[in-house]
Amino acid sequence: MANKSNGAIGKAYQYLRDSILSGELALGAPISEMEISARLQISRSPIREALRRMETEGLVYRYPGRGTFVTNITRKDLEEIFELRIMFEVQALNTASRYFEEEFLDSLERDFMYLNPDSQPQQYYDANSRLHTGIIAYAGNKRMEKFYKQLQTQIAIVTRISARDPEHFVLSREKHLAIVRALKERDVEKAKECLKVHLEEVRDRTIKGYTQPVPLNREIQ
Repeated sequence: MANKSNGAIGKAYQYLRDSILSGELALGAPISEMEISARLQISRSPIREALRRMETEGLVYRYPGRGTFVTNITRKDLEEIFELRIMFEVQALNTASRYFEEEFLDSLERDFMYLNPDSQPQQYYDANSRLHTGIIAYAGNKRMEKFYKQLQTQIAIVTRISARDPEHFVLSREKHLAIVRALKERDVEKAKECLKVHLEEVRDRTIKGYTQPVPLNREIQ
């Protein structure tokens, strides 16, 4: 019974997470446990458990008497997320650069080289994730990795927001290639500078192009 319950929680969690990241469930949208229960053919208990887990990750907010809603991301949220990303990733690159394997860097370079205007957005997201999570993983700082993972889902949402810019994928491809090639040359300072500039540019484009939603029961920042 426990395994069945855990399976249902996982099913609900994955469905909700995918729906939020794909935009099927918009930022600030209400979440109907009844509709999800009918769609997934599971009871509402595992859905509530999945929502509690997502609340701790900052994906949803629960408002007593009103229900549960997909989180809104404000300009202040974006600024905080990027501040932490830049701090973590640039610092992690100091150590990670010593442990990157040539095979890993070669595969990253191929991933970005193969991207073109006809590539699917998911191909960009996957290549982007491999590089940025790789920087954290190769640094070997377990505590940093734990904190970074807490941000990952919000980072994924932000990545979708920045992708609204039609120039995002082209610019992102070139910036990522510059980082990877600097790492292949073992020029750590150049790689760090390329990474920092890249993240700052993504931050600025994301904030500039983002129409800030009105937060639900939160002070507008």
